[in-house]
Amino acid sequence: MRISWKEYLKQKFRRPSPYSAVGIAYTADQVLLCALANKDGVYTWSLDASFSHQTWQNDLKEYVAKNKLTGAPCFFAMSSHWYRIHQLDQPDVPQGDLFNALQWPLQEAIGADKPIVYDYVNMPVQVAGQNKVFAVAIAKDEVEKLTSVIFDAQLDLKGISVEEFATTHLVEKRSEPVITLVQEHGEVVVLNIIKDQQLYFSRRLKGFENIGGFTERELEMGITDSICVQIQRSMDFFESQLRQAPIRQIVLKLDSPHLAFLCQQISKDMGVNCDIFAPNIECAEGLNFKMASFSCLGAAYTGAQLLKKDKAPIREAKEEVLNENAH
Repeated sequence: MRISWKEYLKQKFRRPSPYSAVGIAYTADQVLLCALANKDGVYTWSLDASFSHQTWQNDLKEYVAKNKLTGAPCFFAMSSHWYRIHQLDQPDVPQGDLFNALQWPLQEAIGADKPIVYDYVNMPVQVAGQNKVFAVAIAKDEVEKLTSVIFDAQLDLKGISVEEFATTHLVEKRSEPVITLVQEHGEVVVLNIIKDQQLYFSRRLKGFENIGGFTERELEMGITDSICVQIQRSMDFFESQLRQAPIRQIVLKLDSPHLAFLCQQISKDMGVNCDIFAPNIECAEGLNFKMASFSCLGAAYTGAQLLKKDKAPIREAKEEVLNENAH
């Protein structure tokens, strides 16, 4: 995409945004935005907005200008509705050729003949005898439309991530593994097992999309048991197949008004600490994590951490966060 010299100079010499990072999440039914400010090393979630798919191009542009977000680093996250994620056998090629070699097995795995944007990360640990990678594919035309809107709004797009990876840095870095269950409104539950802010295991739990409509009594009559079964299966695989230490911590961010009740029930049934997922981020007045999109918040927080840690291009940090960049 080419821009005029006038536009280039305008962007070059504009005042920097007071915000460290903007996160945008593209969910099944809306587009969500958050912005983080950093003061003395403490990140504060300061802005929150939502737009419809039909009007977000104009609404985002107006919102960015009104709230002094012009030029702010932007990190985009796709919710699970929009992409496919697969574990693929790593092709037996030199490391420098691995990216290109993954295109055809990934295209075959998703069963699509349309152009795709894709990327991959190496898995921290493998099942004995296997050599796989996490690979993600998004329709190329979707990425082109999204990047065009963000550029037009004059945000500085740094990376595109996906839900499984966007939320990994919201978990405090530690050597003990943690299970996270995160759900965008009305979508599938994404279960991650995270250790040292790396994704060791991930799966999607279908059938809980409408969990927000259940009462505590209804949750107690089978829904909680079903969630516990899925958690136990994931724990068994992590501990036996990946040969990792037992999991002692579960955190939830589900689309339900009864999170405290779910945590209590899961703790009781599984004998593992279960808490509401609360990232190490301050909330500005009027904001709270119950209303947050963790894909959005995670994309912004991960991006801000990477920019702070390393001024090199985000593409060089691919082991920590998937992003589309030039692909």
